[in-house]
Amino acid sequence: MRYLACVICWAIVPWGLAAAFAQEARVWEHHEDNVYQLDFSPDGKMLATASGDNTAAIWEVSSGKVLQNLAHDGPVYTVRFSPDGRRLATGSGAGRLTLWSAADGSQVATAKEHGDAIYCLVFAPDGRQLATVGGDGDHGDTVCRLWDAASLRVTVELQGHQMPVYGAAFSPNGKVLATGSRDKSIRLWDVDSGQSRVLQGHTSDVYRCDFSPDGRLLATASQDKTVRIWDVGTGKPVATLPGQRDPLYTTRFSPDGQWLVAVGDDCRLRIWRVDGFEPVSQEKLSQEALYGVSVSADGKWLATGGADTRIYWQPLPATP
Repeated sequence: MRYLACVICWAIVPWGLAAAFAQEARVWEHHEDNVYQLDFSPDGKMLATASGDNTAAIWEVSSGKVLQNLAHDGPVYTVRFSPDGRRLATGSGAGRLTLWSAADGSQVATAKEHGDAIYCLVFAPDGRQLATVGGDGDHGDTVCRLWDAASLRVTVELQGHQMPVYGAAFSPNGKVLATGSRDKSIRLWDVDSGQSRVLQGHTSDVYRCDFSPDGRLLATASQDKTVRIWDVGTGKPVATLPGQRDPLYTTRFSPDGQWLVAVGDDCRLRIWRVDGFEPVSQEKLSQEALYGVSVSADGKWLATGGADTRIYWQPLPATP
């Protein structure tokens, strides 16, 4: 994954939004290496971060205090809360999947089935399954694994991608799993049958991906400097949102489905209205690449992180 190894249109920011950023933006510091992924707890009281410093951290949102610092056997590329908020799952560069208690940071279970790094993991909406993806270099272990979330037992292995897989997302109903790969493709897997459809259009590595809350759209971020929007039902492209000169690494829909956000190598947070994909703002937050972004469950806050190791907070605009 190129950004892990080193490790979109212009819009004027409306005055009211710029003022909100200036008044409410916050910066947190703790990690000593790249921040690769962030995830809010379902109740919005905690934020989890994954870092190249071989740790994941659980933060208290109200105070910005680190509640738990979770040591790993390698860089941590991915972190997610379970849907009930009781567990935290992490995936490391050593290929290890670990479950932690979100309350006290104790290790609940761990397993190593991947032969290479785990770049992304995601819980199914009902919390019963986990999906993990990864790889190494030009190939490595590119199998997508589905796990029983309680026992950390692999239940299904999905094979199709020929190069490392960087992103994964379950549809809101849990029936479809999307994966994005260095092979430039996205696969939509039927979770029950294990069959997949291939979406093609990106011209370089596909990184993180996300379903809209209604499950009708899929957003994918790519090394080709675009975020692409796909109709899940037809597999056809709906829109291409260009960046400027740099790769885009992560894209997320807001919980109400009104906004799409993305971050990338040019250090900017981009926000679009989903209705028509009109660009609302692009805010430069740091002097180094941004790798991850998360949106709080109430849709009020964004948290981003990247190569400068900091966590940046901004308010999401009010519903249009």
